[in-house]
Amino acid sequence: MTAPRALILLPGFNGAARQPILVKVAAAAGPAYTPQFPGLPRGRPSEGFERELAHLAAQVPGRSAPALVGRSFGGRVALRYARLRRVRAVVLLGFPVRPPGRPRPDDEGALLAVRVPTLIVQGDVDDRGPLEVLRPLVAKNDALELVVIEGAGHAFGRHEPRAVEAAAAFLRRASR
Repeated sequence: MTAPRALILLPGFNGAARQPILVKVAAAAGPAYTPQFPGLPRGRPSEGFERELAHLAAQVPGRSAPALVGRSFGGRVALRYARLRRVRAVVLLGFPVRPPGRPRPDDEGALLAVRVPTLIVQGDVDDRGPLEVLRPLVAKNDALELVVIEGAGHAFGRHEPRAVEAAAAFLRRASR
């Protein structure tokens, strides 16, 4: 796989475009990547993520195939974008596949449908993306890889450096 032309960073819901964990992944991923910070529209997500996907598509120059790094909600957008457009790889940091009391069958379906190399970096105490939901999905799709960060919750906290290194290592492998 050749090096992506861009590493597009997608923050968590209503998050800042320069969310620290995303900036750290971009800095650690290597010189082949050029960070872009598209930001996502504020407010409630649009139906089917149409608004968010259009906003993201406007940030991707021409026919380039970027690598996408999505933090929480940004990962939900990244997965849907990867189904519609050509991308080289996807990293999901804290994927909120099934928050307590809020099943998301569309997110589960998006994980099963993705066909590009996709890394999920998940804390083992992240209640928004329980491992008992993620592991069977990963087992059903060869494009998915799961890295579990022990002791980490949804925001990774003091375990963030391990999440950043896992994401950066995956992106470096994907660029070969």
